[in-house]
Amino acid sequence: MPDLDQSKMGDHLPTAESSAAPMASSRSVDYPAIVEFVRKRRQATGGYSATPRLPATVEDTFEAVAILLDISERGFDLPKPPGDDDALACYLGRVLAAPWLAISTTFRMLLSCRSLDLAIDVERVRSHVAACLAREPSLATVYYVARIAVEILAIKPRELLGGRQPVPLPARYAVDDMHRYLAVQNMLNEQPVDSNEIVDWLQRSQNGDGGFGFFPGTTSFIENCHAGLAALTLLAAVPVDLVNARAFIVSCQTGAGGFSRNLRAAPFLESTWHAVASLRLLEKMP
Repeated sequence: MPDLDQSKMGDHLPTAESSAAPMASSRSVDYPAIVEFVRKRRQATGGYSATPRLPATVEDTFEAVAILLDISERGFDLPKPPGDDDALACYLGRVLAAPWLAISTTFRMLLSCRSLDLAIDVERVRSHVAACLAREPSLATVYYVARIAVEILAIKPRELLGGRQPVPLPARYAVDDMHRYLAVQNMLNEQPVDSNEIVDWLQRSQNGDGGFGFFPGTTSFIENCHAGLAALTLLAAVPVDLVNARAFIVSCQTGAGGFSRNLRAAPFLESTWHAVASLRLLEKMP
């Protein structure tokens, strides 16, 4: 299940881009260029950073590892696969031993460690999860706790969530909120009662340029594509325009190899990860 919680809600105003004409779809993705883009953000500590000159972070390292694992699964050779990277394992080991922070950061750290088969203290995970739920029982917290249960501990989410009811959508929600809401229900084996309305809302969030806005009528950004496609996947639905959805994502690859949030932004690991994950979701759609 894709990890999502990184959209920039400050950039939600409608623009002319929302009704842009469909783009050509013949351009292909340059995966070796993505690998090189990621490689340049590798730090001597073993982790990865947002830019070559910044220190490594858990979030950037998570995104880099996820990108490289996806590209490796596509059959491309990597200079050093994450599973064979001793420096990366040491970096994650140091982070794992340090005090844990927000639940979203903890999830990313744990999933990266799990990808490298690093040992994880289950009781520490349970204690941290309980503290996070007590401090902030939000939709995002419940979403990450449920994913930790399923993807890290291989247990049912209820073993960590207890008898608490799923958190409803906020009054003002975006596609990433909708994805988290649907993902939690899916992990709890529950179905939304208004799935047809949700599909319609998600499909209306796709713009004429193929990308997705935060909600219908707002500017396309690549993180919204990831959230929108992931949410539609959970409902066994597809976007209105599959061809231009892919075209929008591919058009965001820059000359540096990485992807930007949209055609006018700079490339980062975060947006590149959203792009790679979105392309994988599109490939699985009928």
